[in-house]
Amino acid sequence: MNEKFDLEFCYKGDRKYVHGTDIFTKLLERYENTQKIDISFHGISINNLTFFTQKPENKEITVSFRCLNDTNKIKIFGVQNKSSIKCKYEYLEKNIIDNSQVNLNENSIELKTKTKYSFIEHMVAMNKALVENLYTDINGKWYFTRLQLKENIDIADIKSIKLNLLSNFQFKLTKSSIIVNNKEIGFIYFSLILKES
Repeated sequence: MNEKFDLEFCYKGDRKYVHGTDIFTKLLERYENTQKIDISFHGISINNLTFFTQKPENKEITVSFRCLNDTNKIKIFGVQNKSSIKCKYEYLEKNIIDNSQVNLNENSIELKTKTKYSFIEHMVAMNKALVENLYTDINGKWYFTRLQLKENIDIADIKSIKLNLLSNFQFKLTKSSIIVNNKEIGFIYFSLILKES
């Protein structure tokens, strides 16, 4: 049986699409005590999302999400629906970036000062800053496309976050390791969409 549920969102800052960090946060609010999290983004959604427990036919998948919830394996698929987004909220990504230190020699970025934002917001903002600093001559927009985590981390338990760029597959996909309190807990992936010259 293909069960489904809807999730509603607000736009983040000046963006006109649903941000991956907000999708991640809403899903973890629904599925607590999760491990082995794997979320992938396949497109951009300007509307709210409907999630299905089985892959829907003839629908464009925006996001896929897998995790281990206690002993249950969860696998769901998000599709953009016709419900438009009517709200937005302030998000100062600069607060995270300004508190982070980029090390170009190590292909890394590190944050040791807590901000008011969530763990996922820190990771995405930091990785974006890292790739933008490493590839300054590239004219395009970076998108958060995948996250693999062994476990979700409470921001209150974090003393340091460090990301190390591990590989770049011709800008179609970059892979960075996520190191929290000196322990590797997963990987974050970005993709570059080149701007037309």
